[in-house]
Amino acid sequence: MAKSNGAGLKTEIKQKQVAIPITNVILAPYLEKSSREVEEDVLNELKENPLLEKKSDEAEPVVAVHKPETEYDNPDPDSAPYDKPLPGERLYHASNRSVNDEYFAPIAIAEESLEEHLMTQVNELNLSDDDKLIAEYIVGNLDSNGWLARSTSGIADDITFGADVEVEREDVERVLKLVQRLDPPGIGARTLRECLLIQVRQKPKTPESVKLETLIDNYLEELGLSHYDKVCSRMGITQDELKHLMAALRKLHPKPGNGFSSGLSDVRRNQIIPEFEVEVDEGKIMVTMPNRIPELEIASDLSDDIDKFAAKDESVKNFYTSANRFITILKRRQEKLMAVMKSIIKHQTAFFLSGDDNRIVPMKYKDIEKDTGLDQSVISRICGGDKGKYAMTPWGTFKLKDFFSGALPSGDGGENSVATKAVKNALKEIIDSENKKRPLGDGAIEKLLKAKGYAVARRTVAKYRVQMGIPDSRHRKEL
Repeated sequence: MAKSNGAGLKTEIKQKQVAIPITNVILAPYLEKSSREVEEDVLNELKENPLLEKKSDEAEPVVAVHKPETEYDNPDPDSAPYDKPLPGERLYHASNRSVNDEYFAPIAIAEESLEEHLMTQVNELNLSDDDKLIAEYIVGNLDSNGWLARSTSGIADDITFGADVEVEREDVERVLKLVQRLDPPGIGARTLRECLLIQVRQKPKTPESVKLETLIDNYLEELGLSHYDKVCSRMGITQDELKHLMAALRKLHPKPGNGFSSGLSDVRRNQIIPEFEVEVDEGKIMVTMPNRIPELEIASDLSDDIDKFAAKDESVKNFYTSANRFITILKRRQEKLMAVMKSIIKHQTAFFLSGDDNRIVPMKYKDIEKDTGLDQSVISRICGGDKGKYAMTPWGTFKLKDFFSGALPSGDGGENSVATKAVKNALKEIIDSENKKRPLGDGAIEKLLKAKGYAVARRTVAKYRVQMGIPDSRHRKEL
């Protein structure tokens, strides 16, 4: 359908989606976002663009199967780009899948926050209005660990100048002691020593609790330096008694607020929803994108007369162009994510079949680039970053970037390569089996790793140990 304007020129708007160039710059933010964030973008676009509507409430999941070393024709050669197999693989749509299949994803639950938990207890205390106000300020200044993040003099100033109530530091100290009696034990502490002492002092007083209090109050630094003989000598106790006290010490909670959420919004923000679900069946690896993002189309009640509306209102053409661009972006995002995941499975087939992370092979972005033709910057946006994308597998849920690692020389001549993950696993096994009374230094671990065929330097051992959160030999020493 065509319309003629006064200058004799024709304006034509086709009644179908038009091919709109989508550059990497335009697509990049959507590759980086999680599916939940993209879903929010979709809902916003539906509100703002009157030409967009949901094609269906539930988009069909995208399914592909990797059959290692199996030759077999693609049954649907005219299918969408993400159905086209990568070199060396054959794919098909699983016949036992339908759009009505249920997909399990973690559900955010509105848990009680630490502040709510504490204020419920504060309200049950028989406090004056001023003391209750002080308690509210104290609770409001606790960090996520349950420690007091502001000085008592600072809180006194906040109340005096902010709430126009005359409060002294001594008043805050007095109310703080009341707050420190609340549940969970150890709340409202300002130092590790104070946090642990609060917990011990809330327990029934016994000879053991008295010794434990002395140990915490006077010898925490010596314990941290593994000076056990000095502690035993000064406290007049045996090593067995110290070992018993340290076991009781480990049962205390240095971060008592950690067991509480920060509210529903934070739970939803931190909730992991995998982009992919990977299943293994008789040597075949099936990957699914459980598409939570609604499929969009141009509004059916407007599309037939779109050119008529556009001739009267320039904004209609802008809405139409924007709608088509957004639909194309969503499609491109899906295609690129699936292409990357299929390539990861191709390279890490041994892991996906076995669940043995020692079988994760060295893989870099350039390996995925060779398979998919995507720029490494695009692959980085999909797999990297703090958020990253997740895949749910029979062996657990993993970030995609967990499957990438550098290589280290292995073997007598260094002619083989192994993933750093395998080296870290070997390092952990060595430390787990060491004599805890005489822990191994990094130099000794280096020699044991070389004996296993991993040619790593001592500084590399120290680097990996720190990355894994394993303390040095001095701090691993036990009685």
